[in-house]
Amino acid sequence: MNTSKIYWAPASYSETEDWNILYPEPKNLFKSVLEQKEKNLEKQNNLFLCPAVKSLFEKIIVVKCPLTSHYKIVDNTIVPVSDNYLVCDTPHKSNIKGSYLFTIVIPYVFFSEEDIDMTMTSPFFSNSQHLQYASMVPGTFNISQWFRSVNFEFNIWNNNEFKIHEGEDMVYFNFNCKKNIELIRFDLNEDLRKILNTCSNSSSWEKFVPLAKRYKRFKQSRLNNKVLKLIKKNLL
Repeated sequence: MNTSKIYWAPASYSETEDWNILYPEPKNLFKSVLEQKEKNLEKQNNLFLCPAVKSLFEKIIVVKCPLTSHYKIVDNTIVPVSDNYLVCDTPHKSNIKGSYLFTIVIPYVFFSEEDIDMTMTSPFFSNSQHLQYASMVPGTFNISQWFRSVNFEFNIWNNNEFKIHEGEDMVYFNFNCKKNIELIRFDLNEDLRKILNTCSNSSSWEKFVPLAKRYKRFKQSRLNNKVLKLIKKNLL
């Protein structure tokens, strides 16, 4: 295969609503930056012709904020103050002095047949305004050996508010693979959601274990095969 297939889906859940409407198709970082390219660039000093830059950027997808949202920290609680906003939560206190931690609840899930580590970071090659005082809590796990959702957890430093605009780069997902990636969207049906919830909540039924042990359980129970089979039956 010329590409590495990355299956993805919105992981928001509601019994009465379908929140796919807040999940437009993400672009890779190279295409996203290409839209901002200056005209008449010299070939010798052209960022877009650098093989090292292109190789990295083509393996990163950009998730943009779907809805302008403004929050303030009041009595150590995050409070939405804009008319429209993404749902937020405070799962636990920040572990870093002088900062506040909260989550924007717009979960994604990714899966791959190939052995691929995915890393979530702040949009480091972006002029997103929230980066002046806040940063995404980063993380890495193998998306072929574990099936869990990821939320967007932010650390805020020395500031009592957080504002992010529609269309602003919110997070980068970097897929550690040699080939270019192909994004394939699927529908997260009830059977897939049950597996997702089990993995996402694994710290509640087996605390403080390394990812390697979770991967082993996932593979030994053949959940990797089951997840892939269910995904392929629910492609969009």
